[in-house]
Amino acid sequence: MPYFIDGVRLGLELVCQSVALLAVVPLMVWVMEDVPAFLVGRAVAPLGSRYRRFGHFGREILRHGIDVESGLMLTLALLALLILAGMSFIMPSCLGLVGAWLADPLLVGSFILTGALWAAPSYFGQVVRCWFVLCLMESFLVLAAPGVTGFLGVHHLLIAAPGSSLAGTALCCAVALAFLTPVPRREVLAAEMIEQAWPPSRAERDQKQRILELYRLGWVLLVGDSLLPVLFGLEGLGSVAGFIGRFMGGAALIIIGRATGLSRYRHFVALLLGLAGLMALAGRFAV
Repeated sequence: MPYFIDGVRLGLELVCQSVALLAVVPLMVWVMEDVPAFLVGRAVAPLGSRYRRFGHFGREILRHGIDVESGLMLTLALLALLILAGMSFIMPSCLGLVGAWLADPLLVGSFILTGALWAAPSYFGQVVRCWFVLCLMESFLVLAAPGVTGFLGVHHLLIAAPGSSLAGTALCCAVALAFLTPVPRREVLAAEMIEQAWPPSRAERDQKQRILELYRLGWVLLVGDSLLPVLFGLEGLGSVAGFIGRFMGGAALIIIGRATGLSRYRHFVALLLGLAGLMALAGRFAV
């Protein structure tokens, strides 16, 4: 009986997390796509149009289904978002399980890069560079704090030792990730799909765009989780506030990188990674 009750609570927890996440996805897309355009004086669609587009996307899937390949990529995108959101409402142990074993930068980042490669194979070189940066980030985190697992482990360590060099290592890695663009922008993907005439129908191209928007949000959350890991793993309404804070932090970094043009300078990314490595070494030898 206790196992049945735990199973029901776990199911309710996952349902609550999924509903909360899906409710804010259109808002997150609007923040990333429309707000920067509005700030430079361009006309943008209202927020309600984003909700209508995603509502239409969901209705089309329910009515006509989705092909296996796109279905797998949609599932992978939703899984990555659910892991990176790091929310908990009913069963905190569920967050501990997900956060400890799945909310790992290299693992979840690989999910996102897989989706980027599926959407735009021409981005292979950029995807490989981003994966290499994720490998370095994983190595630096392990070097700075041996035994720490995922963002939840980083959160617990920073709570216990606020002055740890791990915070500086995570910050440098977050800025480096923000200046990389593994997932193609909407206009780039649209031009590529038109040029290749694939998918053949407009409905399928729109469907692919909606799925890819989820991967872009996943990358934003990955940057935000790396920037503010201390806000990962909160419980109740605090987890929602932490989720919003991490998303806004990641969005701000990426938008600043685009606006200033720093994302075009690969040497700056290398400099940040070198600094992260030095901080990790300093933290390791200080232990």
